[in-house]
Amino acid sequence: MKKVISVSLGSPERDWQVDTELGGEVFQIARRGVGLDYARYEAMVKALAADPEVAAIGLGGINHYLVANGVRYPIRRAAQIAALAGDKPVVDGVRLKLTMEPAQVRILAENGILNQGQRALMVCAVDRWGMGEALSKVCREVLFGDLAFALDIPIFLSSLAQVGRLGKAVLPFVTQKVPFEWLYPTGESKNKPRYHRRFAWADVVAGDFKFIGKSMPDATGEMKGKIVLTNTVTSADRERLKRAGVKCLITTTPNFNGRSFGTNVIEGVVVALVGKPPEEMTDAEYLGTLNVLGWDQPTIEEM
Repeated sequence: MKKVISVSLGSPERDWQVDTELGGEVFQIARRGVGLDYARYEAMVKALAADPEVAAIGLGGINHYLVANGVRYPIRRAAQIAALAGDKPVVDGVRLKLTMEPAQVRILAENGILNQGQRALMVCAVDRWGMGEALSKVCREVLFGDLAFALDIPIFLSSLAQVGRLGKAVLPFVTQKVPFEWLYPTGESKNKPRYHRRFAWADVVAGDFKFIGKSMPDATGEMKGKIVLTNTVTSADRERLKRAGVKCLITTTPNFNGRSFGTNVIEGVVVALVGKPPEEMTDAEYLGTLNVLGWDQPTIEEM
């Protein structure tokens, strides 16, 4: 058996496990939350590193890298955690965000689901640079909420070039000095409906569901008729989107038992199947393995 375990900074209440066969191999795939306890996170990574059945460790609830204009900015705290795994592959999903997700946006555009008549709200481009680039090419207008959703500064940027300039100026400091939980909503953070006008403006709301879900106005109608492009949604999240009036949910990762996996989990499975260190793998190997698994297509759910 090969194990791919995602250790998440978020709540253990969202934990899950799936045992399945993929590519002729038996896999145990699981998510284990630590509830913002970094000491527990580190202990769990060390324990997984010592388990010979663990083929890859996913960093969940924290990014190893943020990306702007092709430059990866390592997050200091995540790098420290990843180092505890020794030779065991550690992935955070960044390679899939740069390869699989933009490819899926192009597929959605080819099928007319995304088009030049739409306006998109991208909640955080430095978390999903590939998706942001692809949306900029297929949608009429895109607003980027990196400042608003990650830093709580209610300013929205109108181009990826602006995000790139901001990233070059800010990310070297933010990734080294600012605690990640200040930037990213964990399972312990409270939902706070806001930016109603921006959500109402958009035809497509895209990006990490933690950012979307924390700020999404549920009860006031702004989400009615929207397309939401995201992943890591649970059955409860789907019900919430239905109640809010969302027309279509598109997830970039496959759905198992009512839940779409995080990109770190999917990247871990790909790495385990190919059997190479992540840094030695090519984009073609990632995309080819996803194609063999049938995981290269977005999942589209009419709500």
